[in-house]
Amino acid sequence: MKFRLRKQRGFTLIELLVVIGIIGILASLLMPSIVRAKQKAQRIKCLNSARQLGLSAAVYASDYDDELPPRRRVTNAWPTALKSYYINANILKCPADRMLESRSYLINGWNDYWEKYLSPVDYTKMMRWSHPHGMKFSDVRLPSDTILFGEKRIGSFHMHMDFGQDAGNDRHEVAQNMHGNSNGGKSGGSNFAFIDGSVRLLPYGGSIKPVNMWAVTEMWRAAPVELP
Repeated sequence: MKFRLRKQRGFTLIELLVVIGIIGILASLLMPSIVRAKQKAQRIKCLNSARQLGLSAAVYASDYDDELPPRRRVTNAWPTALKSYYINANILKCPADRMLESRSYLINGWNDYWEKYLSPVDYTKMMRWSHPHGMKFSDVRLPSDTILFGEKRIGSFHMHMDFGQDAGNDRHEVAQNMHGNSNGGKSGGSNFAFIDGSVRLLPYGGSIKPVNMWAVTEMWRAAPVELP
């Protein structure tokens, strides 16, 4: 019995180019979905980190007469004060931030409240990091609509969200669209933790309009804010 050996036929250059083209088309179709899935995963991880920070602050307050960490300089600020409560320092960093960032969040500085209820001398002490007390949870009248933590602008060194610094940290230091998309500008939103323990993704500008949820006093909650 004779067997005829067939000569194996390879791909021609045109066929290879067609296959490569098809693979490229498929990759271009899948890439947006992959990017969106990655962004969603980062957003969820940041939201969970914000929730853990809020819980850490609440437990801290339960140990310190209902007070949040007092305003202190960088080396002794809230990340240090809360460290034994959140333990894992990774929650301070959102994966959406660039590699060089070590911290992704600002805590509310409450300076609209302090300015109203402290004497001028004590208010100056507070702004200079020497006032002995922190904000009490019970002094926040609208806990479900008052921000405790928010995501900061990439590159910002600020620890607190203060109305009285420069043109206001709510305008220049809070990230309004940390979790945006390729359109940039006013797209996307950022994660915020609230006094009542809830966490939310708010759209661009949603933390300050129509109500400024960083504020405690009615005057500042209703004050108009124009983003740069």
